[in-house]
Amino acid sequence: MRGLAGSTGKLGKALIVIQVALSLVLLLGAGLLARSFRRLCAVDPGLQESVLEVTLYPRPGGYQDLDVNSYHRQLLERISSLPGVDSVGFSDISVGGGQGWRDTVSTMSADSRAGVDLMAIGAMVSPGFFQTLGVSLVRGRDFDWRDDEQHPRVAIVSNRLAERLFPSGNALGQRIRFGFMPELQDLEIVGIARNARIFDLRNAAALAVYLPYLQHPKFTQQGDLFVRAKQAPEALARSVGHQIEMFGREYPLRTKTVGQEISRALVEGRVTALLAGFFAALALLLASVGLYGLMSYAVTRRTREIGVRMTLGAQPATVLWAVLREALALALFGIMLGIPCALAASRLIASMLFGLSPNDLPTVAAVSLLLLSVALLAGYLPARRASRIDPMVALRMESGE
Repeated sequence: MRGLAGSTGKLGKALIVIQVALSLVLLLGAGLLARSFRRLCAVDPGLQESVLEVTLYPRPGGYQDLDVNSYHRQLLERISSLPGVDSVGFSDISVGGGQGWRDTVSTMSADSRAGVDLMAIGAMVSPGFFQTLGVSLVRGRDFDWRDDEQHPRVAIVSNRLAERLFPSGNALGQRIRFGFMPELQDLEIVGIARNARIFDLRNAAALAVYLPYLQHPKFTQQGDLFVRAKQAPEALARSVGHQIEMFGREYPLRTKTVGQEISRALVEGRVTALLAGFFAALALLLASVGLYGLMSYAVTRRTREIGVRMTLGAQPATVLWAVLREALALALFGIMLGIPCALAASRLIASMLFGLSPNDLPTVAAVSLLLLSVALLAGYLPARRASRIDPMVALRMESGE
């Protein structure tokens, strides 16, 4: 049987094909973002999410004539003495906030085979910081209160950075330089910390250099306090804030748990995925409505012809398949046109994806099958109507009887 939509013209068919292709582009983008977001939510950050994080903000004149090291040590000791507190730490970074400064790090030893400078994140931390956040040390020791300005400069590096700088595996005791400041040119590695998503939830193996803030007080006046509790952390928030205010130097600007901070960092990805899904669904709806309208128009215009063919012996199943075949052909043309366009467009969102390639084949296959299913449904309703046409009624309508 000749194509039932043949009389609707090439323009109508072309518009449907373009709609299907554009729907595929949007569906693939939305699918990639949705799958990426689900994977990101399922990631283990490698941190104690129940830890209370308090952002400190200076009072007017609060840092004037302040001995930073002495103040922070007294503050940490005071809070650690509160009932229910397990450990306390301080740092100039916020979990998941992308903070810390970035600079080049290189070895001062000829033992390294890296031969190039690596870009790493720097963070000032206090003794107890790693224990509080639940980040274990792979080798070496943690910082202690003796790591101050009167003692040799030391550093703890992330496991990934140690592997990159010293492939032979003997990073402990080696010396590195970080950036260009004189006080960071000869740092002894005293510990190697397990890789953790402290700086960026998307990066499990960030290259990081941790420095004891006691040795660099001029860089660590303001920062965040981390409190690990034996009970619900929210119950300690008021007591911790009261202790901070008692010193008269800072305000507890914001109090939240590490888990809440991680959820906040995921908001952008969640909103992006929802918006992409909305526009993809809208495009899919428009494509299905257009295809349905085209096939309905074709069936209406050719009612008499269908009636004649059925009078001459055409089976309803033959008529049904003829309409469905036309709808599926248009959808397939649109998908064939849309796949290369979608793959090219998906590269624009490659930086927003997590654990997925822009050319992820399962996602491409899933959205293609979805489009075919929608096309089948959009074509089935007019096809069923065509297959149920009464030949005699169709002939009378056409003759005006």
